[in-house]
Amino acid sequence: MRILRPLVYSNLFVAIVLSLLTSASYARLNLSWEWSVIVSVFLGSYVLYSFHRLYKIDYIQVDQRGDRHNWILNRANTIKVTMSLSVFVAMLLLPNFDVDEIIWLVPAGIASLGYTIPFIPTEKRWLRLRDVPLTKPLIIALVVTYITLCFPIFVNENIEAIFSPKNFTLFFGRFLFLLAVTIPFEIRDSISDNEAGLKTLATELGLKNAKRIAISSLTGWFIIWAIQYIESRDHSLLTVGIIVFILASIAIMKIDKALSEIQYVVIFEGLIVLYSFGIIFTGLI
Repeated sequence: MRILRPLVYSNLFVAIVLSLLTSASYARLNLSWEWSVIVSVFLGSYVLYSFHRLYKIDYIQVDQRGDRHNWILNRANTIKVTMSLSVFVAMLLLPNFDVDEIIWLVPAGIASLGYTIPFIPTEKRWLRLRDVPLTKPLIIALVVTYITLCFPIFVNENIEAIFSPKNFTLFFGRFLFLLAVTIPFEIRDSISDNEAGLKTLATELGLKNAKRIAISSLTGWFIIWAIQYIESRDHSLLTVGIIVFILASIAIMKIDKALSEIQYVVIFEGLIVLYSFGIIFTGLI
């Protein structure tokens, strides 16, 4: 716990998870490995998730702050220094990418910043993307899929390659899987989201319906995974899919809001780690 707690609260764990997911894309598609892409995903994820945590954290009322808020507040200066160093290293990596590759990252960057910073004008106030009703998990799953799957594809090939039948199927499957493991975090945050006036799947449709949507998304992913097995006849691919599907289904159905944030992260981001290692394993054998 002494190691896991700072890893999770500092956002290093999620950065590692997304780097593994990016590596899985290389293994699954037999792409030419680009270390600069994987490192860039790690650095970018760390900076953006840390920014989300720090942005206006002082405005959160003391009685509404969780353990993660207090942890990062006590280390805010250190986090800002590491964020600055990460941005500096990311700038050093820019020569590894051409202009088009950088431009195609802009939409993901805008969506990531717009998730936290209000930029949508309305009659009453400016809204963040997360304020748009029922869209939080959709945005997260879409952006993460774009960064961890599309980015490696258009760096190795071109942007048009993303829309090939094979790659688009992979895109949709990964999106559904990430949606399934993201919705549980809405269930965890349903009370605080309701108090903040956020309209999420959990607060608007109820916890049972949110679970049903997560299971439906997971089932959709597994159907796509099974179709890929039929096409490849790779028994190891099917085995990985079955294991991940069973464990994820159990985790979603047995969600307990009393679990701590670290437990949620270990379970549901841990499923992404298992999914990634499974793909890497099947891609290497």
